[in-house]
Amino acid sequence: MSTWIQNITEKIRRDEPISFPLSLLLSAATPVMRAGMRLRLRKPRVRVDAHVISFGNITAGGTGKTPAVIERARDEVRKKRRVAVLTRGYGAQSDTAMAVHVGKGTPELCATFGDEPALIARKVPEVLIVRCADRVAGANKAIREYACDTLILDDGYQYVQLERDENVLVIDATNPFGNGRLIPRGILREPPEAMGRATHIILTRCDQTDDLEPALETISRYCPEAPVRRTRHVPSLLWRVCDGEQLPLSRLTEGRVCAVCGIGNPDAFFDTLENLGAEITSRMAYPDHSPFPAQTLPRDMLVVTTEKDAMRLEEPETNVAALGIELEDMP
Repeated sequence: MSTWIQNITEKIRRDEPISFPLSLLLSAATPVMRAGMRLRLRKPRVRVDAHVISFGNITAGGTGKTPAVIERARDEVRKKRRVAVLTRGYGAQSDTAMAVHVGKGTPELCATFGDEPALIARKVPEVLIVRCADRVAGANKAIREYACDTLILDDGYQYVQLERDENVLVIDATNPFGNGRLIPRGILREPPEAMGRATHIILTRCDQTDDLEPALETISRYCPEAPVRRTRHVPSLLWRVCDGEQLPLSRLTEGRVCAVCGIGNPDAFFDTLENLGAEITSRMAYPDHSPFPAQTLPRDMLVVTTEKDAMRLEEPETNVAALGIELEDMP
């Protein structure tokens, strides 16, 4: 992604002004980009012989969905369920139509499955990871060949072809609906009324905003029956990426810190580090799922990235650490 496009994307995410001609052009492109979703909503849905739990967003990235997927996968494993996570593998370099993995996630796995599935595999190595653009085919493979009885559809809110028993919508409380406009002029993947398909709502980063009421009012308007879980992202550990050794969180306060990430909401990551007492002297934000060149990272200070970004790093230096995040209910 070019720097110009990245800057425009960030302005749209933050609802900053852009030129009128560009705004008009992006708004005109919305019906074209919406056409595919309208067609998918009209197609018949497929029911499979397993309990299907979908996690997804109504906005483009950055809601903190992956910790919610990991939490639920762990919970299902504890219940002795045979769990598969179905993913399209965004960012994967492999052209293989379908890939299957069970076991711990690695940077090599990231190339085949994408960073988020690799992170899920690292955190919950007991689950089966199935990467396939056709999630119905992936579901059938998990059921027939691996006897899975519980399927977690990752980033599945818009993948309506596979019928689900639970449709969990994850919303970022700090920027729940962007500027209220659809992609590409805004960050909404669908109009707000699409929230009506949700069976559950997880509202993330509730501790990073002073006023939840506007978001709660909108949610109540479009899906009044869905329970809303208010959560925050809690730093759980710091680990050295080169060898996985755990470091104390206090290490963040012992000197200068370079914060680097390629995620949908970099500001949330930077805020989390600062709330932990980190003195961030360098901030490096790349587009979501984008790799960052190792040679651009400083070696004279602690470099901290997200766990998702850590899955893409090959041969990182010893000063590079990842911040682990867990989902926690608000008191």
